[in-house]
Amino acid sequence: MTINDWWRELPEERYWMIAPSRGVFGDALSAPKAGEERRFEWSHELVGFTQPGDTLFVWDRTLPIPGIAAWGRVLGPLGEETRARRGDDLPHWRMPISDTLRLASPITLPSLRRVGGEIVAVRDRVEQLTEGPIYFPFIGSAERLTPAPAYLTKVPRDLVALLSSRFGFEFAL
Repeated sequence: MTINDWWRELPEERYWMIAPSRGVFGDALSAPKAGEERRFEWSHELVGFTQPGDTLFVWDRTLPIPGIAAWGRVLGPLGEETRARRGDDLPHWRMPISDTLRLASPITLPSLRRVGGEIVAVRDRVEQLTEGPIYFPFIGSAERLTPAPAYLTKVPRDLVALLSSRFGFEFAL
């Protein structure tokens, strides 16, 4: 399998969201690579598609009300490392990232659901313009919106613009 890198020719599409299962991710994006001993997992393979300068939003599952709580930058360069896992040495992607900055007010799941119709509209527009998967950070209907069960997802520029306008943070788009 391969990644549908629909953003490849769109330099303004430089946003991602990480949702680490334990709320901790350290100084780099790190995920197992697909290979003979490891099945293809798109949310892990996306690490290899991040670029220095990209923006990384952080979904924090450890908050009393989970939400987007911080952001940082992808630093690079992309590399590989070997990690011991269950007695085997497995290759991993490794992409260094900056320290993260906390948002003054996390964008919680209930807040996202209040603008869920607009979020779903962004997802639908991108899907209409794209052939294949888009790796969107949220799944479900407007009322039941929830983060995708994935380590790393692709955040379309239009979603960043929507969240920025609704929740009062600014990024150079």
